[in-house]
Amino acid sequence: MFERIDNSLSSLVVHQVGNKLKEEGLVLSKSESGLDLPTLKIVQDYLASAFLHPEFYRFTHPTDLKLNSVYSVLCDVFDSPTSFVAKSAQLAKLLYDVSDHPKVKSGELLLMYLENARAFGQEAPAIAIFKSEKKRPFLFTENHGDIIELFSFKGISPSKVDKAALIFNNDREDGFQVLSVDNINRGEEAKFWFESFLKLEIRSSEFSKTTELIGLTKSFVDQDLQGSEVLDKYGASEYLERSKGYFEENQRLAPDDYTDKVFEDPAVADRFREYVAQREPKSLNFEEEFEVSHEALKKKQSVFKSILKLDKNFHIYIHGKREWIEKGQDDDGRKFYKVYYEEEN
Repeated sequence: MFERIDNSLSSLVVHQVGNKLKEEGLVLSKSESGLDLPTLKIVQDYLASAFLHPEFYRFTHPTDLKLNSVYSVLCDVFDSPTSFVAKSAQLAKLLYDVSDHPKVKSGELLLMYLENARAFGQEAPAIAIFKSEKKRPFLFTENHGDIIELFSFKGISPSKVDKAALIFNNDREDGFQVLSVDNINRGEEAKFWFESFLKLEIRSSEFSKTTELIGLTKSFVDQDLQGSEVLDKYGASEYLERSKGYFEENQRLAPDDYTDKVFEDPAVADRFREYVAQREPKSLNFEEEFEVSHEALKKKQSVFKSILKLDKNFHIYIHGKREWIEKGQDDDGRKFYKVYYEEEN
């Protein structure tokens, strides 16, 4: 988790970035935002709440890292922190230039310069980039003589981060050490923040490899095997239970051993290897053993839940013991599941 270092936040600038396609415009601040002590504390809490897992990224470019525009501007800021206001405006313009899709929302862009920051083993001067897209309602009161009035307004919630990145001035030649989140969008839509604007790729680590392999196993079972002759609807739970067991019982993960033990059938195992090879991020290498990240396993616990959804009437949660479930059909053509158990809780 991000560790706040008192008084390390030395500069903050806020810009308004609209959707370029919708001609919403770009409003640039000409100076830093003044912060009183209560507001400074709220901003620091906002920053600290953004990054909960050690999932690091780095800036990339297909030909030359220096051609990554955001990376280049950040290098200039770290070399000359007094240029922060002017360079923050350049970053806002870069974001505005790629905000040309109908689904991209307008919002405030908050840029912070920290003289020193610490998180997940990284410590260095850092630059934080936040984009707030969702306005949340707030209530406040005002005392008018013998009446206390209640009012409402919409603003940035310090406890709900939309999009954010924290760039440490470490490993510059390798694209910096970067934490980044998008809590609004998932899947293809999240590419706007990670790929269109920042142009990041995930760094290879115990956390990222564990997270990615769990996700690939889940998507393989749910998408690639569904409808296949090797998988009936509740058979998915057995694969996911074996996967969970492997991660929990082994300190190190050998990819071939994991694949063979989770899927057992050589044809299915080979199919999974091909699936991983086609979809794994280029920055990750699943051909070598790696340490299992129990923090990543804890984060992905929900992946291992298998749910049978029967019409609109019943949901059955399956956590294992496939042999305790029988599937059948009665003489009237009605389908059924028979579930065995030892005790009722």
